Amino acid sequence: MFYTSNKLADIKKVMVSRIVRLYPQREAENMANMLIRHYFGLSRTMQQLQIDKRLSESEMLIIDKAVKRLLTAEPIQYVVGSTEFYGLELDASPEVLIPRPETEELVDIIIKDNRNDNVDILDIGTGSGCIALALKNTYAKSRVTAIDISEKALALARKNAENLNLKVDFRQCNILDAEACSTVLEKKFHIIVSNPPYVLQKEKAQMADNVLKYEPPLALFVEDDDPLLFYRKIIRFAERSLRPNGKLYFEINENYAEATASLFDKDTFDIPETMTDVHGKVRFLVVRAN
Repeated sequence: MFYTSNKLADIKKVMVSRIVRLYPQREAENMANMLIRHYFGLSRTMQQLQIDKRLSESEMLIIDKAVKRLLTAEPIQYVVGSTEFYGLELDASPEVLIPRPETEELVDIIIKDNRNDNVDILDIGTGSGCIALALKNTYAKSRVTAIDISEKALALARKNAENLNLKVDFRQCNILDAEACSTVLEKKFHIIVSNPPYVLQKEKAQMADNVLKYEPPLALFVEDDDPLLFYRKIIRFAERSLRPNGKLYFEINENYAEATASLFDKDTFDIPETMTDVHGKVRFLVVRAN
């Protein structure tokens, strides 16, 4: 091990000095705080108050193993087995994509845009269930359905729903077979939301190792020759499954915003509206059904 002292303050300094090899200083400090909070139940404030706390050898071993995992570029959410999304604590695993802050923005757009608490909502490609659960937590009277092609992802989503005591109807369905999904779901929705795969294979070179090595490619990537595949299929599904005046919400690839907006039939949908994220990137699309 790398630790010459078992005092919490000293161990934390060594943790940061190791993690900073791979991550910026502030991010390394945050990761050290997260590990200590996860394994020993100490908030950042409690860590400051207990700087002289001494860890046992077995506790130091736990920390050492966790830091070694981080140094392989494994995301900290997978190391600790959890993540936070829109105020909810969710289990995380390599079976599902780690929810991004941009997706929290998407949820926020939906909530600000819809005041009715008694609606039918569908989340397509639910993964960990983060969007569906955040919306159910907000719209308690609403009926929320969520679909995914991966049974392993659905198992984790159901576990998250059980842990949070939130009722969501999770179903296995491949949205690329839009007609079959319509048959499986057998209802219409006021709100359909999706954050489908939209990263092109050629964009992999721009992505960090912690994403490429550990997060599920099925949830991230589309082929370069058909970047809008999922959007076309979801729009076709929405043509059948959105209620009149219902809304479709997408997270999108900023490089294909105009192309995505052009997919909508003018007789079926209003003019799509694109919106930027906090970084100024065109990241969201909202459209109402006629």
